[in-house]
Amino acid sequence: MMRNLHTILGMGTLLFLFSCKQEPLELYSGNPAIYFQGTIRNNIYEPKDNGNFSFGYMDPAEKNAVYSIIVASMGSVQTSDRPYKLSIDPSSDLKEGRDFEFLDRSFTIKGGQVNDTLLLVLNRTAELKEKNLTVFLQLEDNANFTTAMNSQLIGTGANEQTKYFNKFTFWANDIAGTPWFWDATQSTTASIINGYLGKFSGKKLKLLIDRYGLNLEEITAIGYQPSVSSILAWAYGLKSYFEEMQAEGTPVLDEDGLPMTLGVYLQ
Repeated sequence: MMRNLHTILGMGTLLFLFSCKQEPLELYSGNPAIYFQGTIRNNIYEPKDNGNFSFGYMDPAEKNAVYSIIVASMGSVQTSDRPYKLSIDPSSDLKEGRDFEFLDRSFTIKGGQVNDTLLLVLNRTAELKEKNLTVFLQLEDNANFTTAMNSQLIGTGANEQTKYFNKFTFWANDIAGTPWFWDATQSTTASIINGYLGKFSGKKLKLLIDRYGLNLEEITAIGYQPSVSSILAWAYGLKSYFEEMQAEGTPVLDEDGLPMTLGVYLQ
């Protein structure tokens, strides 16, 4: 009796295993996620959901500029082109066709690629001299991609904030305003900046950008803080340059027509 029971149980187990093998494993078949590509900070990935540009620090003869935004997709490379959906919030006051244009409006991840680069061609319009103008871009679901990867909390405590994968806020202007790191009403270390670099002027910042190859978007961003070594390098580098130009009889003049000066720490 026990032998028969063992035989029956053994056959039952085999039949169960056999029936399981006949059921194919169900693989994930949903659309891959699409998102605005972020950045790596302190070895941690962060979404990048905003950007900015100012004509205010550029030569008046420059009438256009190009700003790039990378749209990335998850999953494997495909051989065919895959269009994605990008919308512009109607409340945007940076207007397509007036203040900017997309160099390519196909909005497509090309075959053999996992990224696409949106190129915003900015026009130096009169409206940009009035105030910051903003455009709100948003990625949306379509037949090829999903935007299920929505947001991520970064920072802790009072510095905690939500960053978005599928939203991008971009603003532009033509105002040579004082950047955040140089503004004593915003940055607690601006007094040190002023002590070395002196009073802010758009011409002085443009000189720094040109001589040191600085990234305009980075240094004019809210919260940007240059390192102490950078501040010292900029200040002493400009001091040497001013002295050299003065010796040649061509002093560097500021926006008021007077010789450009540095801060009290370099007097």
